[in-house]
Amino acid sequence: MSKILRLSILGAGTVGGGVLTLLRENADLLEAQTGKRFEVRHVLVRNPDKPRAVAVPPKLLTTDPQRALCDPKVHVVLELMGGLEPARTLIRDALQAGKHVITANKLVMAVSGDELLRLARQRGVRLLYEASVAGSLPILDALQGALAGNRIQRAVGIVNSTTNFILREMERALDAGEPAETAYTNALQKAQQNGYAEADPTSDVEGYDAQYKTAILARLAFLQYVPLESVYREGITHLSGRDLLWARRLNMGLKLLSISERLPDGRLCARVHPTLIPRECPLYVVRGAFSGVWLQGNGFQEMSFHGFGAGARATASAVLGDLIAVARSPKPPRYEDPSLRPGETAPIESLSMRYFVRLVAPDEDALRTLREPLHLLGAEFHPAEALEQGVEQVALTPPVNEGAFQTQIARLREQPDATVQVIRLLSAV
Repeated sequence: MSKILRLSILGAGTVGGGVLTLLRENADLLEAQTGKRFEVRHVLVRNPDKPRAVAVPPKLLTTDPQRALCDPKVHVVLELMGGLEPARTLIRDALQAGKHVITANKLVMAVSGDELLRLARQRGVRLLYEASVAGSLPILDALQGALAGNRIQRAVGIVNSTTNFILREMERALDAGEPAETAYTNALQKAQQNGYAEADPTSDVEGYDAQYKTAILARLAFLQYVPLESVYREGITHLSGRDLLWARRLNMGLKLLSISERLPDGRLCARVHPTLIPRECPLYVVRGAFSGVWLQGNGFQEMSFHGFGAGARATASAVLGDLIAVARSPKPPRYEDPSLRPGETAPIESLSMRYFVRLVAPDEDALRTLREPLHLLGAEFHPAEALEQGVEQVALTPPVNEGAFQTQIARLREQPDATVQVIRLLSAV
């Protein structure tokens, strides 16, 4: 590879703009780190006349994908468009053309990463994707490098910083005396105003974004291909300010967690759902628009990563890390990617966990009916409290099977005028 590393950037939105900015600001640093100058030759956009937050010289702009992908002088293609298509096809075409590819696209890598990684190896080029998980945190590089000699037992992460910001803002609202009923709606609006959540926040708040990232993280942590559909997903839209109030009373935090762990029978269980965590958990202190990953392994025992997870610069930081890796070592490994090996996954219904259950009923008699099945399980109850909408009571269960428990909860939710909220507790390994 020459002393100049020539790039095509696909997409000049938030992430593309962040990458262009850091390439300019850190040009001398990048050259010192690699011995190469990085030169942008093409920036693929849909509309070259659209105003952009980061200025792009008009001569670099193109609407022709083939010009960006097939230029023989280009060494590396940076796919920063997002979405499944046309991003997946463009990555495939770039690899076929013999270009190294760096992507921040978690959806593409979760859905088609196996196919694309195999194609990259066949073509003798590299496909790197550190920016697809946890923003600026170098977690994928760590799993494939310094920590590769360990058997990972569990990977627990806050991999969606938008929902972490929302939950923190809900706490702030409650501290300020705002009604618990409006805490979620107001926090979501603030996330949108700050640019952390899209106008349509579904991917973040319903857990899809975290699901994509969990499939990638679990695959690299446990060296097993993880189909996206095998990752259980539950978002935060059903959470109430009352849940956060109770979390505080119980001396716990409430987070949307990505959890992947190897079960005693050898199967891998990967899931995303709101989780109550104790204050001593390393992820408890991860607040606002930050991400964090907590690993447990048989060598290092425990390790946590924590950093800013949202926005252009955080993602661009990870992209530039991959770019430096390609500049230093352009040849892909000769061995098969161990993370693409087949393996058996376990559904969440096969687990046993403890649960936080919050019951709201119109009166004491109705509440008693809701309590009975939990009493039989040996749940620990907190004193009932009167609310405007009825009577509320919280219980913590002992470990019970997820499948059987959710069947019972579904029956309780059939009771008229009843609210039955269930949140899982993080278990010890």
